[in-house]
Amino acid sequence: MKKIFILIFSIFLLTGCTFLYKSPSKSVEKFLNNYKDNSESVITELNNYLDTEELSKSEKEKYKEVYIRQYSNLKYIIKNEKVDGNKALVDVQITVYDYNKVNKESNNYFLSNQDKFIKSNGDIDLDKYFNYKINRLIETKDTITYTLTLKLNKINDSWEIEPLTSEQLSKLHGTYE
Repeated sequence: MKKIFILIFSIFLLTGCTFLYKSPSKSVEKFLNNYKDNSESVITELNNYLDTEELSKSEKEKYKEVYIRQYSNLKYIIKNEKVDGNKALVDVQITVYDYNKVNKESNNYFLSNQDKFIKSNGDIDLDKYFNYKINRLIETKDTITYTLTLKLNKINDSWEIEPLTSEQLSKLHGTYE
C-alpha cells in the first residue's frame, strides 16, 4: 500500500504542476476535477506504475479499481482563498473513502483470524489476505472529511499548485491516521 501511495504522489506532482489558471481556486478545482474525471494522464500514470509492481494482472486491476473509485467519488468544497502577491493558499474540504479505517480493520481481522488465511500446506496465504483486504477497500462506503491547505505560486499570470505533502496525499487517499 505504501508503494501505491508513492505512485499517487508522483501523479499529483506531474498533474498538479500542469494546471495553470487565472485564479488559485480555479486551479485547485481543475486539479481535483482531473482526478474525479479520471483524466487520461491520471489513468496512464496509474497504469504505468502498476506495471512496475510485482502484482498479478487481477491484483493490478483491483488496485486500479480501488484508486479510480476513490478519485471518482472525491467530494470537495473550496472554503477559503488567501492571495499574497505571487503566493496563495486555498483551503479545501475533501470527503473521501476512509481507507485507513478499512486497512486497520482488515489487519485486525487477519491477526484474529489467521486460520482463515492458511494454505493447505499450513503456510499463511498472503494472496488470500490481499484479496480480502482489496475487496474490503472496494466495498467500503465509510467516508471521512479532511481540510487541505494547498499552496500555489503565480507564474506568468497563472497559478501553479505546489507539490502536495505526504500528509496531504494521505488525506486525499483516505489513509491519513
